[in-house]
Amino acid sequence: MRGRNGEPADLPPGALAAACAAQDAVATWQWDIGRDILCGDDRMAAFHGLDPACLRSGAPIPLLLERIHPEDRDGVLARIRRAAAEGGSYVLPYRLLARDGDVRWVVACGRCDRDAAGRPTEGRGVVVDLTGARPEPVAHPLERAAEHGIAVRRAVDDWHDPFLRRLADMLLLEIGRGLAADQAPSAWTN
Repeated sequence: MRGRNGEPADLPPGALAAACAAQDAVATWQWDIGRDILCGDDRMAAFHGLDPACLRSGAPIPLLLERIHPEDRDGVLARIRRAAAEGGSYVLPYRLLARDGDVRWVVACGRCDRDAAGRPTEGRGVVVDLTGARPEPVAHPLERAAEHGIAVRRAVDDWHDPFLRRLADMLLLEIGRGLAADQAPSAWTN
């Protein structure tokens, strides 16, 4: 299912909040842009069907791209390259293919940083597994804001303004942080 500009289609209402509530739904990663090596936790390795030890020590980006659905791969790669070149945050839904052929819907939230000379240095972020998340009626105000924020982001993409794109990405990242903090176990917030 494709959205505008060849990007993956919209997320179902309530999917992000439901997915974040699952204990095994969130993976973390760090990208050494200069070396084009990505390190990730065990959940990230599971998402991509990789040996956890391999991903903990760092895997080449093309190895991870192999698991992205072929219809989504070019759009994901273009968005990641743009984030590295421009710096800033991004939110990107796409599909992953498991080794057994199952399709997993995920959303990646990341940020790429640059050094003082403007060269891309590193990226960090999370990938949330939305597969099996039961869409529920949108009740949380930030969840409604996220849906509108995704629509704003797509409209800004159509306008091709890098500054507005970064602002929309920052808004979505902060909304995601707010949702995660609101649903985090109390032990995380103490």
